[in-house]
Amino acid sequence: MHVLFVSHSADLMGAERSLLALVGEAVRARGYQVTVTLPGDGPLRAQLAAAGADVVVLPTWLWMGRRYGPAVGAVRLLQALASVPRYRRLLHRTRPDVVVTNSAVVPAGAIAARMARTPHIWVVRESLLSNPSLRSVLPRAAIARLIACLSDGVVAVSAYAAGQVTSAVPTARTKLRVIPPPVESGPDAGGPSAPDGVLAPGADRPVALERLLLLGRHSAEKGQADAVEALAICARQGRTFTLTLAGVGDGEARRGLVDLARRYGVETQLETVAWTDDPAALCARADATLMLSRNEAYGRVTVESLRCGTPVIGYRAGATTEILAGGGGLLVDPDAGALASALLNLAADREAFGRLTAEASRRGRELATEPSPAARFVAYLEELGAVS
Repeated sequence: MHVLFVSHSADLMGAERSLLALVGEAVRARGYQVTVTLPGDGPLRAQLAAAGADVVVLPTWLWMGRRYGPAVGAVRLLQALASVPRYRRLLHRTRPDVVVTNSAVVPAGAIAARMARTPHIWVVRESLLSNPSLRSVLPRAAIARLIACLSDGVVAVSAYAAGQVTSAVPTARTKLRVIPPPVESGPDAGGPSAPDGVLAPGADRPVALERLLLLGRHSAEKGQADAVEALAICARQGRTFTLTLAGVGDGEARRGLVDLARRYGVETQLETVAWTDDPAALCARADATLMLSRNEAYGRVTVESLRCGTPVIGYRAGATTEILAGGGGLLVDPDAGALASALLNLAADREAFGRLTAEASRRGRELATEPSPAARFVAYLEELGAVS
């Protein structure tokens, strides 16, 4: 079988690292031929090549994005449609058995696959209807309908993400499957490895809450501003925490967070660092990871943190509730004040925090031994009869 994956990015964020695991499963475990298209050059390219994929750089535009207001969104939609002929030529040349689009924000591969009558699977990794960072000139419900129409199968990364699709397109239930993204260990899978000098799940960890970590793109959606405000609330109560923000984004967003911390008087408690392709080192050195997105479609960093044995304090929103249902974390109302109260309570009660840390270590061991969702994903392709 020959699988063509369409990636919307050449970075190494969550969706791209999950793609690496899918490629690894298809190539190494199943012996399939895999081609991956990237919209440009980036660190993902070398990782894919090392995993055994043929990589094609194919300039591609998206139909959804953070700054896709009416004018920009209209231009981007036209550019996205202009990308379709490139994909038609690629499909004619490579003749894949199935095309898999790795994100809801890129339509060209799906349209080309439908025109070529090639089976197509669309992976929805986003909160299509509610995420304020996803804007388009097209109504969100219309995009959900197009995703369902242009696909032989739809894979949602969580029940929450699936619900966003089916609330707009109830008939999509017949072709929709919930398969969480693979979060594999080791550099070959693009997931967290066990770095030297850090604690693994089950190891003795300090039973004190002092060091906090928040991973993700610098944006209002990820909740960094709430975390800084919670720091300030705790500081006024006499409790000091350190917070590391690791993420990508424009310099303006990062400077805005630093300025906010300065206004709150907690700038010495805040550290901003660049995104890392292996966040396990940061997770394992933190006492707790924060997951403060109100519209998280899955939350890969939540799983990565648990796999390191680091507990997660998350907002009771999106798919975070699904992941933490298995233990290893604490859910709080999506509010900076509620977050601060939770931090203060855990810092004051070392026994309670110790139990939470032990639970995270237990959950991390469970996650490390669970079968990879990558195998389920490739089996779904075969189940649909989209392979030869």
